[in-house]
Amino acid sequence: MSSKGYSLMVDHEKKMKRKISNRESSRRSRMKRDQHMKDLSEKLYYFLKKRDEILPKMKGIAQVYAAMEMENMVLRSQKQELEKRLEYAKSVCGWCEGDGYGSMSLTGGFQEPWDQHQISNSISLMSSTGNFQF
Repeated sequence: MSSKGYSLMVDHEKKMKRKISNRESSRRSRMKRDQHMKDLSEKLYYFLKKRDEILPKMKGIAQVYAAMEMENMVLRSQKQELEKRLEYAKSVCGWCEGDGYGSMSLTGGFQEPWDQHQISNSISLMSSTGNFQF
């Protein structure tokens, strides 16, 4: 065989090896791509399933939050009303903490001005019956 014929044969062999190598590389790339698509599909399924589990929980939590927020608004309103009533009671009684308007109760504790009439009624009732128990 001439050197030219040998060279053609070597070139043809190289081309065939390169074709086989390219085909094998393409096959590996396709397999890799297919595996990647399969993995992505599994992840998509997993996250869709998780979403479907979480959404009802989120809706329930949102409802509880809304109810608690409403209850907090009611409680704040009641607190403000009670504070207003307390201020009014203080102004009517002329009482404020530490001003000396309160008196000591029979048990030795501080008696609020609005409760003093109960003590005086109790004392007059006990003195009329002669039944003093301390």
